[in-house]
Amino acid sequence: MPSAENTYSPLVFARNIGIVDSDVPGWLELSEYLLVNTPVVPAAPPPAPPRHRLSSDDRRRQLLSHAIALFSRHGFSGTRTKDIAAACGVSEAILYRHFATKEDLYHAILDTHEAAAGKDEWLAEMRAIAERRDDPEFIRCMFAQIVKSFREDTAFHRLMLYAGLEGHSLPGLFHERMGSSTLEFLRNYVVLRQREGAFRKGSPDVLMMLLASPALQYASSKYIFRLKTFLGTDKEAAEEFAKLLVAALAPAPKKKTSKRKV
Repeated sequence: MPSAENTYSPLVFARNIGIVDSDVPGWLELSEYLLVNTPVVPAAPPPAPPRHRLSSDDRRRQLLSHAIALFSRHGFSGTRTKDIAAACGVSEAILYRHFATKEDLYHAILDTHEAAAGKDEWLAEMRAIAERRDDPEFIRCMFAQIVKSFREDTAFHRLMLYAGLEGHSLPGLFHERMGSSTLEFLRNYVVLRQREGAFRKGSPDVLMMLLASPALQYASSKYIFRLKTFLGTDKEAAEEFAKLLVAALAPAPKKKTSKRKV
């Protein structure tokens, strides 16, 4: 038989009439001696670990990486400096500390791409191939370099596409810094092979575009627009295009003149 103390305890009485429920998490404890509600206070969360502060060079690389990613997804008109700063968890003042003007940021983007592209090494290899007059290998090497750039630095080429569509100054900067010297080298090779009789006559500028355009179209389709227009590998594509271009550049056969009988 329960004791009178337990039967008429305020806590027991409160439970019996449904004022409190000890089975519900976070219920208010009712003192057995004082009718005072004592809330259960949850434990405070542990303090957050201290944030790691990046070095100046690492912060610059982080800002550049996020800038390229945002420009490639939203274009230049759709990306604000505050968006770049927010993506890195810093203020715009930090961004301007590393890049005082937009032009500084654009040149830094080109610096990053140029370093990753390995342009100097590629041109050295192309010059060695040109010395051997190995036209199929010359085309394969050029094709492979263009496709490699799109495959390994897709964000940059998406960014350049946005820049062209928006009338941005970056494509012009890119041409001045990297494109013009490469195009001059390709044009000189075309002119040389025309003089030697290996390439057909015609505008060297048009023939130079003929050499580069298939690689640009193939790489854009595959890595920018994600179209499966060719089921083979990039190397197999280079082989196929090299054969076609060598045939297209070959001099036109001379027409045979028939002698009339007198």
